[in-house]
Amino acid sequence: MRRARRRSTSARKSRRRRVTVTRAPGEHSALELERISCALSAWQGEPGRCQWCNTAIEAARRRTWCGNACARAYQRNHIWRFARSAAKRRAKYFCERPDCTAERRDCEVNHRTARDGRGYGPGCHHHLSPDQNGLGGLEVLCRAHHREITTAQAKERAARRRALKEASSLSNPS
Repeated sequence: MRRARRRSTSARKSRRRRVTVTRAPGEHSALELERISCALSAWQGEPGRCQWCNTAIEAARRRTWCGNACARAYQRNHIWRFARSAAKRRAKYFCERPDCTAERRDCEVNHRTARDGRGYGPGCHHHLSPDQNGLGGLEVLCRAHHREITTAQAKERAARRRALKEASSLSNPS
């Protein structure tokens, strides 16, 4: 019986087709539009400029960031796993609620503005601090306080769903 020979990793990679998306000049992807509209980013959308600090990119192999510092700043404020660990470090791994006596490292990170099941994909909702309107931002809580907040939010969502269901049943008596 013959064994099937497995291709090397490089052979498998070379068989993959690269998909290139062509856009009209001046047209931006959804991720680029988010970076342009981000309150923390200085980028205005010009190509060849850092998408965080808006300085000209001079390194030949870089396209998005002028350096690692800008890439990390973006990650800390837009990608959940980095924002979560940055928030914990900022709070020194303690609950931010006053008079909380929870043990150190018994902490979880909570979005101050509820995500309501909209996922944790990249975005401005992971900013470490609230914006000028007080929206967004992350807070570090002990498990008990986090459970208390999320339970209250779940009850609010259930009450809204019940109210919508009752309103739709009253307007459509079948």
